[in-house]
Amino acid sequence: MVMISLVIFVMVTVLVTQALQEKIFFSLFIGIPSGIVAFVISFVYLYMQKSE
Repeated sequence: MVMISLVIFVMVTVLVTQALQEKIFFSLFIGIPSGIVAFVISFVYLYMQKSE
């Protein structure tokens, strides 16, 4: 569960950072928080699915 969420965190962080690299110089400052949000959402979703 944690490993899947961690993979999602890395993927979202990299994808958002690469997508905004041309427009925003410090795109990592947007990529990391979006990755954290994706991590939390996926972890909560997987935890809820496991509980059922």
